[in-house]
Amino acid sequence: MYELVAAALAQQDYRRAAQLLKQWHQAAPGDPLVLLYAAKLQEATLKLDAAEKNYLKLLKQATHPKLMRQAREGLNRVQQARAAQLAEAPKAVRHSTSPDDLGLLILEPPPEPNRETAAQGLAQVLKLDLYTARMQLPTRSLRLQRVGDLTAIQAWGRALREVQTPAFWASVADLRAIQVFQICYFQQLGTQPVIVCKNSAGQLGTIAFAWAEVSQRLSGQVPFFEQVADIGPWGKPLHKEKTQDYVQLLDLHLEKRQIILRLCDRTYLYAKAATPVPTAQNGNRLNLKLSSRIQWNYLLQHIHQTVMTPLHTDFTPFGTGALEFFKILPSIEAHLSISRRASSEWDQAFQLYSGLLFLKHMNLR
Repeated sequence: MYELVAAALAQQDYRRAAQLLKQWHQAAPGDPLVLLYAAKLQEATLKLDAAEKNYLKLLKQATHPKLMRQAREGLNRVQQARAAQLAEAPKAVRHSTSPDDLGLLILEPPPEPNRETAAQGLAQVLKLDLYTARMQLPTRSLRLQRVGDLTAIQAWGRALREVQTPAFWASVADLRAIQVFQICYFQQLGTQPVIVCKNSAGQLGTIAFAWAEVSQRLSGQVPFFEQVADIGPWGKPLHKEKTQDYVQLLDLHLEKRQIILRLCDRTYLYAKAATPVPTAQNGNRLNLKLSSRIQWNYLLQHIHQTVMTPLHTDFTPFGTGALEFFKILPSIEAHLSISRRASSEWDQAFQLYSGLLFLKHMNLR
């Protein structure tokens, strides 16, 4: 059988080789040659991680000198191929043109006992000095580390994982493919809530779902800027933007439906919502701003008491770092209908963070 598999590999007929390997494994599951040729097929199809694992496994199991030599040679080829990918990565980043071909490299906070090992791995792979690597390694939130050609980003990500530096990657195309619906209001609450929402085109519709479908929650806030008048040098009037308030956001991820439901305190229609309206203890009528704030807090309390899935609250440190990359990132739709004088990159950063968490959690399933 190995002669047929070897012939298929030589002819680059990888589909035929895979079929033959499957038959061979079923007939002789313990044959070490099956493992060798499976690794060769994975190497030929650039599945370097899988090939390396099988070559290493074969080295531990094999006793025949010729078989051990072939496994060692294969392992060297895989490691050289990966080194070549990393060497070409900076060139690939410079020549990447299509937004859909771009990828994002994300660092995750390592467990405290493994932090020094992770920092050393980061320094090794990205060619940083150890002090810089320690400073760039996140402590509690995700960190957007690099943007570039997806193939190069994947090579960096795999190399980081091999040296025990927690990292993952995502393509701009996958981020853009996530559907986001802005919740206008809850038409009904309970175990089977119904929302009135709008899609990215602004079309209204309703979605019914169960709270059990919510795989994770993401809470955060983005600054709201307003033009203010100030006194500049020599008493001259000066107009500049200042943060006057913060917009509160909550995302509900429904992974099985491949959608994100987004709540915003500025756009939620409290008058139409099913949420009960609290009243003041003294019976006086609350002003509109205070009433909206209380209703918002009441709604969040209800959701958080009902949904027990993970709640992420570390958007701000991610957003602060991600803003540095927006000059080279392609446009990311914020999926927020906030009335602003000018668009804010903070809105896009929130969408980016939510999308990354969505894709990361999906890939863990």
